[in-house]
Amino acid sequence: MNATVIAAPAAPAAAAAVAGVELSVVVPYFNPGAALRPTVQRLVDCLAEAGVAFEVIAVSDGSTDGSAATLAGLAGVTVIDNPVNQGKGAALHQGFAAANGAWIGFVDADGDIDPRHLVDYLMIARAGGHAVVYADKRHAGSVSAASGFRKLVSISYSTLVSTMFGLGVRDTQTGCKVIRRDALLAVLPRLRERRFAFDLELFVATRAAGITDVQGAPVRLEARVAGSSVSTGSIMRTIRDTFVIHGRRRAGHYTTYALAA
Repeated sequence: MNATVIAAPAAPAAAAAVAGVELSVVVPYFNPGAALRPTVQRLVDCLAEAGVAFEVIAVSDGSTDGSAATLAGLAGVTVIDNPVNQGKGAALHQGFAAANGAWIGFVDADGDIDPRHLVDYLMIARAGGHAVVYADKRHAGSVSAASGFRKLVSISYSTLVSTMFGLGVRDTQTGCKVIRRDALLAVLPRLRERRFAFDLELFVATRAAGITDVQGAPVRLEARVAGSSVSTGSIMRTIRDTFVIHGRRRAGHYTTYALAA
């Protein structure tokens, strides 16, 4: 099957996985330029080599660089091409709504994270029965070629998150995770974030839902192929959104949904 462009789906993901799809991978992107095709090609090749029955859902978050067209001809890849930029979290929500797999993962498209990690994380999740396996820059086995500025931002933010939330998750923000379908569906209705704080809210909602089998795993971060999306504006917005999530938690938003579920 070649890459197909579809309109953004409105319906939530179905409760049951589709037979024959073990892993759905959502790849959100915004103007990644030349990094997109190699990242998705590498992802497809790794999953096929590992014998994983997969689908890839690449979601353009209002890209204007023509990068969606570079995915033409890739087998097993569906493209959702949004005309308006809404944020990484919004793109992930759209991809999740279209996902059919028993496991659902996502990976950044910027070229700094080898998609092969998703195969490794799926194997860890299978073997350990984990609900979530996430990339952990703080893991002893992790290696990072990120700039000093990005490392400083990461450490500062993880310290803030640890102080405010006490989740026991050392790295909420690295963009590579695998989640069991039932766990994701349990938390999706309570997620409100549409930008970079989506990852943090995912872990906050997971904890509120009583899902505690969350496992960090090593990740290797290379220098980005695409330009950095970390700007002063995005940092300040993420900090603001972090306090909004904290306020929701204090108001019982996530617990209310957990009790209803």
